[in-house]
Formats: sequence, structure tokens, C-alpha cells
Amino acid sequence: MVGGGAAGMIAAIVAAEAGERVTLLEGSGKLGRKILISGNGRCNLTNKAADDLRHYHGTHPRFVRSALEQFRLDETLAFFTDLGVEFREEKRQRLFPVSDQAQSVVDLLADRMRYLGVRVETNAKVVDMRRAFASSHFELHDAEGQCYTGARVILASGGISLARLGADRSGMDLAVGLGHRLTDLKPGLVPLISPEKYVARMQGLKVRVEVRVALKGGREAVDTDDLLFAKYGVSGFAILNLSARLVPELGTKRAVLRVNFFPGRSPEAISQLLKERWQRHPHRSLELSFAGLLSSKLVRPLLDHLGFDAAQRVNQLSKGARWQLAQSLTNWPIAVSGPRPFDYAEVTIGGVRTEDINPDTLESFLVPSLYFAGEMVDIHADLGGFNFQWAWASGVLAGRRLGS
Repeated sequence: MVGGGAAGMIAAIVAAEAGERVTLLEGSGKLGRKILISGNGRCNLTNKAADDLRHYHGTHPRFVRSALEQFRLDETLAFFTDLGVEFREEKRQRLFPVSDQAQSVVDLLADRMRYLGVRVETNAKVVDMRRAFASSHFELHDAEGQCYTGARVILASGGISLARLGADRSGMDLAVGLGHRLTDLKPGLVPLISPEKYVARMQGLKVRVEVRVALKGGREAVDTDDLLFAKYGVSGFAILNLSARLVPELGTKRAVLRVNFFPGRSPEAISQLLKERWQRHPHRSLELSFAGLLSSKLVRPLLDHLGFDAAQRVNQLSKGARWQLAQSLTNWPIAVSGPRPFDYAEVTIGGVRTEDINPDTLESFLVPSLYFAGEMVDIHADLGGFNFQWAWASGVLAGRRLGS
């Protein structure tokens, strides 16, 4: 087992339960380092909607079907409940351990591996893997020169996001060395860079919005949640989630996010709302007329950007001006030019091409007895526990076939 993250640990457990002698090789000094930081250290283990295939993406998104159908949400919950994890549901159907400690998840997975006799080697970064001479076995060499052999290998070393945790492309390079191909690698679940200068004026402001963005082929991605303004551009749950679908399509051409600061409400409804507010308080300035409705940190930069005089009394504004404001506030354009670097991304978009992997077993079509699991293949998912569900499901499938 190459990789001691979510997919690697659950694959090791499943293979050991099937009677295999399992050695897990983790390149860093700790198991489950991405688990430990997920959900702000609380670990968003999965999602109540995890069985819905629409939350998973890649060049061939249907590749996930077999793995997810063989380890559904109810089986995931049963597995972790058996380990000792109790769950709590939070917004967007996200599931967390009631302990609010990601460390407890790692500790319980590690305990199960110890109980099953899995040999765990940390600081064992595999730098070379090949078939042993005149044998069907694999030889794996770590950076310290230690050699390990095995009849079967699961590569589950993850993507290249969050390099500060030790993530790199070494596992993918092992696959390439055995004949596999990679897609382009891009950061996913990541903040987006905007060239709009006024955006930086609202740095630190978080608002609940509806965001729409046009995709290729006439498609559209929509999300309603928090948007966080930053000096480089935009972040927040809505932006991170949309990035899973938008980043693969971002090239040299900018994309435009369409933001509704009044989620679910139309321009007509907001125009009527402003009319009523202005009629009740006709003496107020345009800026003050939004007090209690929108954050003052948001209002002034937007008014300035539109060219309105923030000090003008609302009884001096025309119906056309009110309509312009209503349209702008429900369909505000924010240009984005690309994602922030991998150090700020939660997942990697892209990886080992799935055309060369059997979706029913996760065994390589090119190298018999070589399996894949988790983020290192060309599959990524929406924010909210879906990437962990892919890790658990793919790890279980690879581990089951390894064990058989």
C-alpha cells in the first residue's frame, strides 16, 4: 500500500480483513495528514448526498459509478460507526464526527490497522517501483534505500494539493514509470483570482449569495452559500465548490461569475423592495438606504463601481436608477482569471487517466496486480465530504480486489 491517507488506510484495512499480509508505506511522518486538516480540523467524513453521482467530476465522471455503488453511504456510516465514530449532520448535509476532532478518525483507522496486523512504515517515501527480475512480484524502494516486495500494490498516494503537508506527484510518477498516462493537473476546491480592483476594497467581507457561472456546451453551474472577498479575488464555500467545475474550463479567457446578493429573489422583487424603503425614508442618502439590508462594507464599493453618488438622497433618484441597482445587485459580474496555486487548493483536478484502469476493480489494464485509489486518479468531487466518499469507496474496492 503506497500512501497512508484516507484511501490507503481503508484499503489496507479491507485487504487485511480478507486475510492479506499488508504493508502500508507513508512518505511523511504522519498518517492521514489531509484528514487532520479537513473541515477545519473536524473532518467532514462524508455527505448525506454522497450516493448522487452528479457530485463527482473528471474526464470520465461515470468511472466512479462502480466504486460508489459497491460502498454506498450506508455502508460508509456502518464502517465508521463500527470503528466508534458517531455522526452529526451540518448544513449542506455534511457529516462530521461528534467529537469534532479529525485526529479521532485517524486514531481509529490506525487502531484497526494495528489490530489486523497491518505493517505501517512512515517516512518511507517510495521513489522507485518495478517488477522484480524473473518474478511477478513488485519491488518498491524508498528514499532511504529500503526495499519492499509485494505480489500486489495499491497506489493511493494522493494528489499534489497542499504541498506543505508533504503532497507531491511521486505516486503519479511511479504510475507513469509503469506506462500509465496523466491528465493535466490543476488546483481544485480553490479560491479564484479576480482582476477587479474594487474587490480588494471589500477584503475580509463574507456574504451569503447565489453565484452562477456559464460553462462550455451551454451548461451552467450554480451555488448558494458564503462568498468571501479577498485581496486576490474571491473565496468562500460557494466559490470553492464552483471551482470544481469551473477550473477545468479556465484557460487564457476569463470567466464571469454572476452574483445575486439576494439569493432566490428577482430584480423585480428587489426594485419593489427598494421603492418601499425609499418611500418610507425619502430623506436618507443612497448609501444609508441600504443599512440593515446589505453590509456597509459591500454597499459603498459597489455604488462607487456603478458610478452612483452614495450621498445623494433617494427621493432624487429616478425609477431607472432604482431598476439599474436592482438588476446589478441580483446579477453582479465578477471576472475571474484563474485559480490560486496548489498550496491553496483542497484537491487536485486531474491525475492518472481512468481509461487505463478497470472501473469495476480499480486494477490497471496495463500492469496486472497494480491498483489505484483516491485522489491520484482523474476524479475529483464537490466540497462537503464528497472527495472523502470517493477515497473511502475507491479504497474499499481496491482493497477488496487485492484481498481476493
